[in-house]
Amino acid sequence: MLLHATGVAVFASTAYYETYPLMEAVRPLQDHQLIRELFSIDGLYGGRWKFLTIWGETIQLVYYIIALLNDLFGSSTLKSKNVTSLQRLRDTLFIALALPLALLVCSLFWAMYAIDRDLVMPVIFDLFYPLALNHGVHTAPLLLALLEVVTVPHRRPCHFTGLGLLTTLITAYLAWTMYLALGSGVWVYGVMKVLNWPQRFLFMGANVAYAMALYLLGTRLDAAVWGAEKAAVAAAEGRKQR
Repeated sequence: MLLHATGVAVFASTAYYETYPLMEAVRPLQDHQLIRELFSIDGLYGGRWKFLTIWGETIQLVYYIIALLNDLFGSSTLKSKNVTSLQRLRDTLFIALALPLALLVCSLFWAMYAIDRDLVMPVIFDLFYPLALNHGVHTAPLLLALLEVVTVPHRRPCHFTGLGLLTTLITAYLAWTMYLALGSGVWVYGVMKVLNWPQRFLFMGANVAYAMALYLLGTRLDAAVWGAEKAAVAAAEGRKQR
């Protein structure tokens, strides 16, 4: 419960800061073209929702709210007969979206930041984007997700459901970035701007494949921690059915 309450506090506070104080901080910089495109105070070019970070942050906030509600009113068990609907929702959301998105957002952001920070966070962002907020949206998701893996048992949904939800979300986001680029000329990430069209499609396909690989990695991490216990519960339920 403490972990889930922390998740709610972290992602609710980052969402609030990005919606209000951050927009006030960028107001004096609206004459800068890049700032106006990416952090427009009038909501142009998709507003905050142009960033995968915001999509991921919102998924994390929704997940931790549901997980906290489940702590209060649901269940946290591996036994099929004792699982509540709230736990099923919690488990599916974590395995299919919250965990792989935490892995995806954090790994992609910090990898590109290390290669060339202008691809994801130009130096001018340092004028208004606090370091604590940066870690709140690009580091905390992974740390909290890994703590979740090792402390909370989750019943994994079938791969069709899990991969289907994740692939749908990532494809929808990439389609959204293409709409913004073609409709308003705004490339959300600098790396997309410097590629030609064949390279862009390859890059997007690689991102979908990478997200799917991270989903499978997440299930492996879960199995490494809870595999033996899940197997024991499954075996016991099998004996009872016989």
